[in-house]
Amino acid sequence: MLPKQKKQSGIQLQGLVCQCLSNGMFR
Repeated sequence: MLPKQKKQSGIQLQGLVCQCLSNGMFR
């Protein structure tokens, strides 16, 4: 795995977590 790919997947995971937190807060 290239460091670039790892960084991208990490950012994607962060985005998903943020979305989950936002949804939970709005609900």
